[in-house]
Amino acid sequence: VNNRIMFLIAGLVGMMASFPGQTVGVSAFTDALIESLSLTRVHMSLAYLIGTISSALLLTPAGRLYDRLGSRVVGSAAAVGLGLSLLALTRAPQLSRLLASGPVGPAVSALVVMSAGFFLIRFWGQGMMTLVGRTMIMKWFDDKRGAANAVLSIGIPLSFAYAPQLLDTLINQRGWQGTWFLLGLILVFGMGTVALLTFRDPPYGRGAHEGPDIEPDDGPSPAPTVLLPAARVLRRLGLRRTSEPMRPSRQYTLREALRSWPFWIFNGVITLSSMLITGFTFHVVGVMAEAGIGRSAALAVLFPAALVSVSIQPLGSVASDYMRLKYFAIVHGLSLAVFLLSLLVLRASATMGYPLLVASKGIAMAMFGINHVVVWPRFYGTRNLGAISGFNTACMVAGSAVGPYVYSLFEATTGSFAPIAWFFAPIAVLFGVAAFFADNPNRA
Repeated sequence: VNNRIMFLIAGLVGMMASFPGQTVGVSAFTDALIESLSLTRVHMSLAYLIGTISSALLLTPAGRLYDRLGSRVVGSAAAVGLGLSLLALTRAPQLSRLLASGPVGPAVSALVVMSAGFFLIRFWGQGMMTLVGRTMIMKWFDDKRGAANAVLSIGIPLSFAYAPQLLDTLINQRGWQGTWFLLGLILVFGMGTVALLTFRDPPYGRGAHEGPDIEPDDGPSPAPTVLLPAARVLRRLGLRRTSEPMRPSRQYTLREALRSWPFWIFNGVITLSSMLITGFTFHVVGVMAEAGIGRSAALAVLFPAALVSVSIQPLGSVASDYMRLKYFAIVHGLSLAVFLLSLLVLRASATMGYPLLVASKGIAMAMFGINHVVVWPRFYGTRNLGAISGFNTACMVAGSAVGPYVYSLFEATTGSFAPIAWFFAPIAVLFGVAAFFADNPNRA
């Protein structure tokens, strides 16, 4: 088996194992936690906001630490850290009662305990495990990064889509505490061992040799059989390998990247997308209710949008090996603008607005899956990829935390979610236009 394929599979498994710290993994426990800790839904959401924002603040320095220590050490630590965090959260009611015996009341103690718990699982899960798995894979692929990302674009959404059903079954069988206890043990002893044995960085990517003495891109494309004809299709459409360099002329530091115009365009549109899409998903029932659409139909909109994304992202990922990346940022910004405007169309006509919403949301999700992975190693290199990707991940996580609150703030102050479109659609268009000038800083 080609070594790069092994690292692709290992990184994919690591990213899949992060699901207990992802929103899809947390949402299955929300109602049980509200009941067990006697918290209101607003206070539980506030704890999630505090924990997520706090975790985002540490991701940039944690990314720098990853650059020094490598995928094996940090990946193993992240798996064990997430597992231990889940084990600790099984004692959340007891910890809350213990804290409440002091000067603070039960509501405040529960809020503090859950904020700390969400911080831990968001940092280790959504933050570090995702960052390590994704960054390790991107280090091993230069010319074929798009093809590697195509594999991720299929495996990650499908596994995350199944996660809530799996968790619901386990919770019904074992209870929420028993489920977290089981997942914690699997992460500590299972995923921790897998990361220790299989996570490696390319020799040229770090000072010390961690893995086999091979160079990235030494072997066949990682794309599965169903994607192998994609490159031939793209060539028949007239696309050839872009003149944009696949490897930068030098290795950028985070400080140098932050002084680069393209960095802020891509980072901005990725963060805006995280905020808007997460906020919509969190409030989907309320948003759709304003258009007269019931709960079942509102929740159902998430599935076809995911299908659109999974249909587009693999081909788009392969296409990124043939095109300038700025075009993906342009489409990303404009699709977010159409997504926001579809919310207004939906209020006037569900028949027209619903398919427009599904299509635009799916395209935006697909562009998000491409842009936040492929651009950083191609533009800025792999030597400091942990720090650069960590900064972007911190912004992305912060956006996902703020999004639900922004949506609720607009609804609380105006009585409707509609003003969100009027406020943020021009910003999305601005990013789309600015992306025309977000060329690769290494472009000849």
